[in-house]
Amino acid sequence: MHVLHVTPYFAPAFVYGGPPRNILALCQGLQAAGVGVEVVTTVANGPVDLPATSTRSTASGDTYEGVRVHYARRAFPSVFFNAAIADPIHTALARADLCHIHGLWTVPAWQAARAARQCGVPFIVSPRGMLQPAALRRRGWRKRLAFELFDRHHLMGAVRVHATVDEEAAVLRELVDPARVVTIPNGVDLAGSDRARSGARERLGIAAGDPMIVFLGRLHPIKRLDLLTDAFTLVRERYPSATLILAGPDEGGLARLGSRLARLGSAVKIVGTLADDEKWALLREATALVMCSDSENFGTSVVEAMAVGQPVVVTETCPWREVADEGCGFWVPQNTRSIADALSSLIADPAMATSMGTRGARVARERYDWRRIGAAMAACYAGALSARRQVA
Repeated sequence: MHVLHVTPYFAPAFVYGGPPRNILALCQGLQAAGVGVEVVTTVANGPVDLPATSTRSTASGDTYEGVRVHYARRAFPSVFFNAAIADPIHTALARADLCHIHGLWTVPAWQAARAARQCGVPFIVSPRGMLQPAALRRRGWRKRLAFELFDRHHLMGAVRVHATVDEEAAVLRELVDPARVVTIPNGVDLAGSDRARSGARERLGIAAGDPMIVFLGRLHPIKRLDLLTDAFTLVRERYPSATLILAGPDEGGLARLGSRLARLGSAVKIVGTLADDEKWALLREATALVMCSDSENFGTSVVEAMAVGQPVVVTETCPWREVADEGCGFWVPQNTRSIADALSSLIADPAMATSMGTRGARVARERYDWRRIGAAMAACYAGALSARRQVA
């Protein structure tokens, strides 16, 4: 089986957060399961584009960590409008049994769906949380217009629609035939977590015994860093030596925190986008990881923290009931006091925090190994192709 993946951005465009890493890891997991994969994407990488795949390249094009990739140049000054991706999509579809499209609202996704129909290649769509109610509230009229003009039609034509969590699956079942919705989570780089080293606290000037609270992800308004900083202010009243680390690319989130950051001063450290070894070191030495977004498709940093044995505090607006069910941390209402109380409980009771972290590490290894995820997706592909043949 050979599968084409189409995405508006791909590794090493990690400025876009989890999706480029997750799609790369999925492709590698599929390869481990015996599935041939290739990716067609764009050069989008924030303010600095990636190198485009040369038209004079060999037939194999570029590769990234063992995955065959075609990076299409920009044909319009936006990742969302890129006509240059059409030809490589058609070329790759000629050797594909199936096309897997990641995301909505983009020309690459629309062109992939249209081309797959033209070529008679069945396709799967992963909306990646873009149809969740909180996500639709941002630039809502544009998204709803695009959905009615393009995306609804493509979702209806997909042989499978992929959700990463049950909450997303429930939304998708309201839009398409429920039998075509499949839930397969994202995974975690267990090899990377195993290589995690110490040194983050030393680099940041944080003493070994001082509480270190970590947020890891895009610094975007939807992540509700305002709630997090307000909760951390309450934590500091009880634990004055606590430090909050904000790690990730700024996408307008910091601009809304002006007075809060000024009030907290050096108690908050903004460290930007981290390399993988820096990320794992930070998580390894954290007291806890916090996620309090208005909406999350999955929340990769939660399972990354679990993988290195750290407890997590996640609000109920994120799809992590499992944290409470498995005792890996706290799943709390999305308000300042609840977040602060959960963090304070972990700081006050190190034995409880350690126990929660141990359970989280077990869950991460049992359920979120990318090899397991790759095998599950390969089975999904096989089932979709089999169903397609039976209909034909």
